[in-house]
Amino acid sequence: MHTTAKMDAAIFVENVSVTVGQGRDQKALLRQISIAVPEGSFISVIGASGCGKSTLIRALAGIQRVSAGRVLLAGHPVETLRQQLPLAVGYLPQFGAFHGDLTIAEILHFAAALRLPASVPQSTRDQWCQHVIDLARIRPFLQQKYRTLSGGQMRRIALAEELIGDPAFLFLDELTSGLDAYSEHALMAWLKELAHGLNKTVVLVTHAVSNLQLCDSLVFLHEGRLCFQGTYEEFLRTHETESIEALFGVYQEASTRGEFSGYDADRSHELPPVPTPHSLNTAPPPSSLRQLPVLVRRQFILMIRDKTQLILHLALLITFPLLVAIFATKGLPQVRNLSLKIETNIILTMSEDLNYLKESFSAASLVSGLAMFQVILLTLMGANNGAREIAKERDVLEKELRAGLSPWAYVSTKSLLLVILCLAQAFWMTWFVKTVCGFPGHLSSQFEILFITTLAMSMTCLAISAVSKSPERASLLAIYLVGLQLPLSGAVLALPEIVSTFCRPFIAAYWGWSGYLKTLSAYRHYDIVRQSTDTTIADFNQCLLVLGLHVIIAGTLAWIFVSRTSSKTS
Repeated sequence: MHTTAKMDAAIFVENVSVTVGQGRDQKALLRQISIAVPEGSFISVIGASGCGKSTLIRALAGIQRVSAGRVLLAGHPVETLRQQLPLAVGYLPQFGAFHGDLTIAEILHFAAALRLPASVPQSTRDQWCQHVIDLARIRPFLQQKYRTLSGGQMRRIALAEELIGDPAFLFLDELTSGLDAYSEHALMAWLKELAHGLNKTVVLVTHAVSNLQLCDSLVFLHEGRLCFQGTYEEFLRTHETESIEALFGVYQEASTRGEFSGYDADRSHELPPVPTPHSLNTAPPPSSLRQLPVLVRRQFILMIRDKTQLILHLALLITFPLLVAIFATKGLPQVRNLSLKIETNIILTMSEDLNYLKESFSAASLVSGLAMFQVILLTLMGANNGAREIAKERDVLEKELRAGLSPWAYVSTKSLLLVILCLAQAFWMTWFVKTVCGFPGHLSSQFEILFITTLAMSMTCLAISAVSKSPERASLLAIYLVGLQLPLSGAVLALPEIVSTFCRPFIAAYWGWSGYLKTLSAYRHYDIVRQSTDTTIADFNQCLLVLGLHVIIAGTLAWIFVSRTSSKTS
């Protein structure tokens, strides 16, 4: 049996199908679903595992693309509404995504700053946040960090954050999963209160059936097909059962025996008239420029509170220059004492020449090695800076992109963080090596080339992080990238011409090494390296230019990858 709403439909779903895979692997997740939900309703989508509940709610929220049919929210295609008014549609997956080191008060503060339009006065923002806090009943734990909350409290925080944007539609996937009986009932009662009290249309996917009587209607799915839409009482009466759990088993057994043949798919005539589009009391989120300072403040709070990462940054900052000093201790006096004076005695001159060749070969290896050692250590720090930065918070990113977060503002925030880290790392390496080891050359030029090299690797790894599905995978790819720097730079062994021509533009270590050696061009160190290597040492300004292009291209790629994530979530 299938009943329909008699009022104008806030949610209008007509013959929606979702198919995944190709050819023989093609699978239908939803089969011509048609439902209508009136405004201000609380409905639950139920059915056995694998029946298509989560697929349906993702389609309703505009996250899952449909293969056929259409979904209208307030008369608007859901895709259009997502793009133009992202705050109108709230979606929560089973598990919330938050920064665990932020307090609840901070989470709501940043949510309001990132979502509420700039035209809303601060006093109104504060009043609305207080209203949401009271509505969600979360005031007692506002100063707790998110990671310390219980499962039920986390669910309330997730809903409170979505309510900050005041969405007209709330789509909740398994929000009651894992809760105790009391918390589950309290949450269901609260959802009903939200729908009726605030005139929001709330759709919940749930496996729990003990509180379904609180819903205005149920949508029952089996094998991707719509079996029923109506009230809880109608559902029990129609199926002549008192146990919904037992009914799931009946349908499953019917499918196993081949007795479940499906239902009439063409239900378009049972739907109310197609609703005409009407405006929603929802404004677009703030502009990119207004979101940027908010993201910057949040980023630096998170950085300061991440003690593990801070300790790692400090450990690398201190120990890596010390490694260079240890490596250079015995060799640098030998380099500084190389004799370049001219002797008139032929025998003495020949002896000095042989001795100089021996010393210069060893010194050349040392100077070149010290330059490359600094570069490689800084690229390692750069990889640590950027590799996990986006991938580690992908769930939070996807959630905020759905709520109108600007990809440009997000990537710019991460880039600013990397710039600050790279400035500190490159300056300390440059100053320490020059001061402790007595390395010659201009401090400013050496700092400049080491900074841009570190930043180039950091931004490249940020782009890797933006496209990686997990921080572990991003870190692994970054390690591989750093591992290729030394052999493909040509600083240790000269590469075949065809290999160096192809690889060199992409190897940041080569340009950092060349640029650093060019800062020694007024000293004997540069001459002995140039005489002992077949690898071309590029011009200093050319090195800066190429590494600058690395930074720009990597930053652009990171923005593109984040923007693609945004398009997939909207």
